Amino acid sequence: MLKSLGETMINNSEFPFHPGFTLIACVSLLLMLIFVYTRRRKIGSLAWFLFGVAWLFNIPHFISIADYYNTAIMIGAFVLFTLISLSIFKTKKLEVFIETTSFSALSIAVYFLFAFTPLGKILINLVAKQSAFVGRLLGYDLYAVGNRIYMDGRHVTLILACTGIQSMALFAGATLGIKAELKRKIKAFLVSVPVIYFLNLLRDAFVTVSYAESWFGENSFYIAHNVISKVLATIALFAIAYTVFKILPELEELIWSLIDELRNTVKGGGK
Repeated sequence: MLKSLGETMINNSEFPFHPGFTLIACVSLLLMLIFVYTRRRKIGSLAWFLFGVAWLFNIPHFISIADYYNTAIMIGAFVLFTLISLSIFKTKKLEVFIETTSFSALSIAVYFLFAFTPLGKILINLVAKQSAFVGRLLGYDLYAVGNRIYMDGRHVTLILACTGIQSMALFAGATLGIKAELKRKIKAFLVSVPVIYFLNLLRDAFVTVSYAESWFGENSFYIAHNVISKVLATIALFAIAYTVFKILPELEELIWSLIDELRNTVKGGGK
């Protein structure tokens, strides 16, 4: 008989988007698109500031489940996006922020398409099914029912974050939204998004097997998901980013230009 332990990929609770986050993030996306079209600094600055504020609404949820890693990310996002907002007013190179906003808006739109529509549930169930299949190929008796992956009487419940959609949306926007030759953009997309998708299947299978077989003792789920998987995912993303930059040097140049502009703002430089 299967134990309904309800283990999930974020500590026993599917991440609930705060209504404030949803509303403000959608408004900021609209303002980003207007900024790209009109090139008006005030609109661009407001768009990024609101986008930063939106993430603050998620902090109470992460604190309530003692997820201080994601709490720090939410705070960091607010600081970064607020800095971008201030830099738009000060910069002598507005084009840097227009291009950054352009590919960022595409990434956000891709993510929202899955976060706020039935496509999200479809993707979650598909990832669960394919992760179980990958596990079986590796010799483990995994099977999926809906958004749950079962093994040896235990299960993990996948949520949207378990699909890797955040990273895939980021690279989709960055590779397809940058100004570059189409052939190279497609190549960069193919070496990033599909690779992230496959690596995420391995991650979900690994976490399930680790938890089911208690590879790391009673804290197997936490160690496999919150420690090992996060470290390996970070390394993988750096490697993928490096490869993408080699294919699209325009993207690397844009990122460095953005960093320089943000440094200028911190140091008090500007127009």
